[in-house]
This record gives sequence, structure tokens and C-alpha cells, in this order.
Amino acid sequence: MPSYQGNLSIANIAIFTPLAYLSLLLALRHGWGSNAAWIFLVLFTLTRVTGETLQLAATEFFPASAPNTSLGTGSAILNEISLTPLLMATVSLLSRLYTPKGRRMAWILSFIGVPVLISLALIVAGGIDPESREGPTFASDGPIRAGMVIYLVCYLIVVWCTGTIGLRIMKAELWEWWILGTVTLSLPSLAVRVSYSMAFAYEDLWGSQRFNVISGSSTLQLAMQVIQEYIVCILYVGVGIKITRLNGVVGDEEMLNRAAVVDGETINEHDRRMDLLTRKSREGLDEEERKSSRWAKIGRWTPFVHFCVP
Repeated sequence: MPSYQGNLSIANIAIFTPLAYLSLLLALRHGWGSNAAWIFLVLFTLTRVTGETLQLAATEFFPASAPNTSLGTGSAILNEISLTPLLMATVSLLSRLYTPKGRRMAWILSFIGVPVLISLALIVAGGIDPESREGPTFASDGPIRAGMVIYLVCYLIVVWCTGTIGLRIMKAELWEWWILGTVTLSLPSLAVRVSYSMAFAYEDLWGSQRFNVISGSSTLQLAMQVIQEYIVCILYVGVGIKITRLNGVVGDEEMLNRAAVVDGETINEHDRRMDLLTRKSREGLDEEERKSSRWAKIGRWTPFVHFCVP
């Protein structure tokens, strides 16, 4: 009989595998260009399936008295870096909101990917450090903690971007309302997931390993990580299906045109004001020309008046 942790790993594999298949279909449906949200979701689900497979092998095929630290370390690393594609999927969904986003927000969302990738590298570097995997546990060290802090900062930036875009949502189309609503609903689950990783990174502060990804509490992991990841994945897959049925796939060219329209609103407003000023100036010039013409006509009769009235 599999252990509690083994049953949890089997359940994760059974759930994340069809989610990976659905995410792949959505990625193919929406394209491989700027619509990268479901591509990152495919990477996330594959990462989780691979990590849970290693965890199942480490739990069920090796006794607790002689654990396989290599399998456990591999599972722990994949477990922690899975936040990278999950955050990037969220950022990619926000990047699809061309109407209420604007050019400056697009730059901010594009920049988020850099620190997220840096945090991934730090976690991998800390995970392969022999000091971080002594015995059956997987202890956090400096690089892992730095990577988790970067995850937290990136999550806070995503929250700020979501709130800022939400203030402009009245300009959005219906499918953009669906995307923004989905991202907003996913933020609490992402907050719990990031909190779980932060609790693991600084577990030595309270002298407990309940949040350890290998030797910690499986119930806490189920509540604060697994279920939250289920919620986020189901929301993102659901919104992908919804916007496909809502108005089909919005092509990259059409999205760029919409972005150009949004980004050019200020320029268009300036052009409209300049046109108005130009029209007023022309009207003033026309009026001056009409007055000049009137006085010119009167001036033609001046010699005749002088002749008649000496």
C-alpha cells in the first residue's frame, strides 16, 4: 500500500497529466507567438508531473532509513521552481490585455520575466549545493532564500499590475474582462503558494520542518501548495476555453492593431486638438480675407466719389 505521501503524488500525477494535455491543446489553438500563457502552463504541469514522479519513487522504493537523496533533491528542486512557469503564465495572461494595458504596462510585464528566471537559477544553484541536502531533508540556503524573495517581489508586482489594469477595464472588450477576472481570482491562490515557499525558505527561524518539501507535513503541502496549484491551473485552462468559444482566436496582427490604437490615444487626442486649432485659425484668416476684400471693393469707388464731391 502506498503511503500518504505516495497517494498524494499519485493524485497529483493523475490530475496534472490531463491538465498538461488541455494546456497543450490551448497553446496550439491560441498560437506560439505572444499568446504564451498556456505554453508556460504546459511547462508548469510537466514540471509538476516529473517532480511528483521522482517524489513517488523516492517515497515508495527507498526506505526511510536509507533515503535516496538524489531523487528527493530532484523532486524538491522541481517543486520549488514550478513557481516560475506559473508566475509567467499569469504575466502572459495580463500581457494579452491589449486594450486596457497600454505601452508602459507592457514594458513592466515584459521586465518581470528577468527576475523570475534569475530566481529559478538561484534555486537550482542552491538545490545542487551539497550543504542544502544533508540527510533525508532538503534545507534552504542563501541562494534558495534569495530566489524565494524574488518570487515574492514578482508576485507583488503582478498584483500591482492587475490592480492598475483593473482601473482601466472599462475600455476592455468582453474576452479581456474574462482574462482579468480569472487572473484576479487566481491571485489569492498564488499568494498562498508563494507563502508556502517562503515558509520553507525561512523554516529555520522557528525551528520546525513542517514546511519542508521532503520531510515536512504532507497535509500542509496539500493545503498550501497542491490545492492552490489545482485552482490556478483550472482557472487558466477554463479561461482559455472560454475566450476561444467567446470570439475565436484573436490573431497577433489584430492584437497589434488594437495595441496601436490604445497606445495612440494620446497622440490622436493631440491631433484632434491641433486640427481644431487649425480650423479656427483658418476661419480667422478667412474672415480677415473677407474684410480685406470688402474694403478693397470700397476703395475702388474712392476716385469716383472724389470727382462727384469736390
